[in-house]
Amino acid sequence: MVKMTGGQALMKSLYQEGVRVIFGLPGVQLYHALDALYKQPEIRLITTRHEQATTYMADGYSRAGGGIGTALMVPGPGLLNAAAGISTAFSASSPILVVAGQIERDLIGADRGILHEINDQLDTIRPITKWAHRILDPAEIPLAVHEAFHHLKTGRPRPVEIEIPPETLAEVSEVELREPGDFPRPAPAIR
Repeated sequence: MVKMTGGQALMKSLYQEGVRVIFGLPGVQLYHALDALYKQPEIRLITTRHEQATTYMADGYSRAGGGIGTALMVPGPGLLNAAAGISTAFSASSPILVVAGQIERDLIGADRGILHEINDQLDTIRPITKWAHRILDPAEIPLAVHEAFHHLKTGRPRPVEIEIPPETLAEVSEVELREPGDFPRPAPAIR
């Protein structure tokens, strides 16, 4: 186990699973992820002007054979703006990883009008994803990323989403990085 921030655990886990490009639109809830991304130069960040572009670009990247397209955006309206690209990938059976920020942990569900807050963010995205998960503890990040890639690479390809509050990205914790998953696609049945 190694001590690192949640943001570092996220970027190191993404790199280990094969992510080399992230399409993203930075925002305040993602500062600690972006700090970690700066220290992970093997992953290229392509910034966009709108969240919708992050998921459409991730979808195109996946379809063109670049690997799992990865999109990064702020929570609430940012994630909802990205939903058009997510739903397109869902209907087209395209595997994309969506990494969304979240508001502060203790304010999730409080309905206090926090910047980018929407009620039930996970519930809003579930109908257009194969799997969606909120990470509240930095030590859980490697396992959640590994689980996301399991869903991305097995069964019918579809988008998956993970969301992480800013303090989870900022906190330092003992983290155990995981080996990348080996998820071979089965050959189609021939009759």
